[in-house]
Amino acid sequence: MGEVASYVLPVMKLLLVILAAILLVSILVTLLLLALKALARFRGFSSLGLMVALRILVGYQREGHPLISRLFPVSAQNMIAMVGTAIGVWALIVVLSVMGGLEADLKGKILRHSPHLTIRPKDMAEHPEQMDALVQTLAATPHVTAVEPMVEAEAMLTSAVNMSPGLIIRGIRPGGQLEERWLGPTSDRPAIAALSNPVLLVPDRELGFRQPGAVEENAPLDEVMPAIPTSPRRGRVRPAIILGEELAHSLSVTTGDRVTAVVADGDVGPTGVRPRTRDFRVAGQFTSGMYEYDLRAAYLSEQDARDLFVLGGPNVIAVMLDDISELDRVAEAATGIIAASGGGEVRTVAQVNRSLFSALKVERIAMFCVLGLVILVAAFNIFGSLVLITMEKTRDMAVLESLGATRRVVRRIYTFLGAVIGMVGAFAGLILGLSTCAYVAVADIRLPSEYYLRSLPVEVRPGEILAVVAIALCASLAATRLRELTLRELTPAEGLRND
Repeated sequence: MGEVASYVLPVMKLLLVILAAILLVSILVTLLLLALKALARFRGFSSLGLMVALRILVGYQREGHPLISRLFPVSAQNMIAMVGTAIGVWALIVVLSVMGGLEADLKGKILRHSPHLTIRPKDMAEHPEQMDALVQTLAATPHVTAVEPMVEAEAMLTSAVNMSPGLIIRGIRPGGQLEERWLGPTSDRPAIAALSNPVLLVPDRELGFRQPGAVEENAPLDEVMPAIPTSPRRGRVRPAIILGEELAHSLSVTTGDRVTAVVADGDVGPTGVRPRTRDFRVAGQFTSGMYEYDLRAAYLSEQDARDLFVLGGPNVIAVMLDDISELDRVAEAATGIIAASGGGEVRTVAQVNRSLFSALKVERIAMFCVLGLVILVAAFNIFGSLVLITMEKTRDMAVLESLGATRRVVRRIYTFLGAVIGMVGAFAGLILGLSTCAYVAVADIRLPSEYYLRSLPVEVRPGEILAVVAIALCASLAATRLRELTLRELTPAEGLRND
C-alpha cells in the first residue's frame, strides 16, 4: 500500500493543481465576459458587425437555469475555446519567464567568475617585459573596465582520500582587480589574505610555539617564541590554495588540510617525463553558485602558479567589460591589438561556453514549440465554436440579409466573433501569466539544494510576452479565416426555408 500511495498522491496533487488552474482561468474569463456583456448593451458601436458579434457571443441564455446563465454568459463551446487559449498563453508566459530567469542566472554566474575576454599572446610568458605595454593598450579600449595578466593552466589535485578530475588552476595577483571581482564576493577575507601570506594558515604547533603549560619558568624567549618563517619554502609553510566548494567536498578537505597538485607536463627523469607535484595548504573555499565551476576551479597567487607550471610570467590576459553587449566589438579590437603585438589567441566567454549557451537556446525554442501546441489546440476549439455558431445562427443571418445586410457584413460578424474569443482568452492568459511571474518574483520560492539555486528565478522579457500574445491572436484569426473560407454561400430564402 505504501508504494501505491507514493504514486497516487503525486498524481492526485497534480490533478488538483490542474483543476485549480482551470477554475482560476474560468473565473477570469467569466469576469472579462461580464464586462463585455455590459459593453454590449450600449448602442454606440461604429461597426454593425462588432455589435452583432458581441450580442451573439455574450447574449447566450440557457432556459431553466437563470443562475448559470448569469454566471456564464456564453455557450459551453465558446467558454472552452477561451479557457484553452488563456491556459496556453498563461503556460507559455510563465515557462518562458522562468526559463529566462534560469538562463539569466546561469549566464550571470559565468560572466561574474570568468574573463569576458581571454587573451593568450604568443610567447608572452617568456617575454614578460612586453606584458605591461600590451595591458596598457588593452585598458585604453572602450568598455574595458579591468585588464590583468594571470596564470591559467590545467592540473589535478589529490588529497589523502580522493583525487579530483582535471581542473583549471588560476594564478592571480594578490590585491588585484581579478581577486576583488572573483574571490571578494564568494570567499572570506582570511582565505584571500592567506594567498599572499600562507604563514597565516600554519598552526602554532607546527611553527614551534610551546603549549602554555609546557613552558618552563625563566625559559629563554627564543625558546618560547621561535622566529616565524616568512618564506613558503621554509619549514612547514606551504603555498595557499583556495578551492571551489564542490571540489573541497570531493577531496574531503577543509581549511588547513594539505592537497597535492599534479601537473602532467612535468620533469624529465631516468624513465622519461614524469608528473610534477607540489604540496599546498587549503586556505578556504569559494562558492560561485555554479556546480561545474565550483568542482573544476582553484586559485593560487600568481607567483605560486608560475612556480607550479614553471613559467617565466603570466600566460593569459583577462579582460572584463562593463557592457557585455559590446563583447564582439571589443574582441575585434583586441584581435587587432594582439596581431600588431606579435600574434596570439583571443577567445570570448561566449566562445568558451558555446555548447552551454546553445543548449539553453535550443531548450527555450523546444519548450516554446511544445507549449505552443496548446494554443494550436485552442485555435481548433475556436474553429469548432464558429462552426457551431454558424449552424445555430443560419436563420438569424438570413434575416439580416433579408433586411439589407450584405454578405461582407455577415462574414465580418464571424470575423469579430473569432477575434473577440481569441482576444478574451489571450488577455486573460496575459493577466494570469504576468501575475504568476510577479508572485514568483516576490514570494522568493525556495528550491531544494540539489538544484544549486536558492530560489526560483524569473525574468519577464517584453519581446517574448508580445510574441506569445501575437501568436495567440494570429491563431484565433487563422481559425476564423479558415471558417470563412469553408462557409457555404446561402441565400436568404435558403436560410429561412425550414422556418
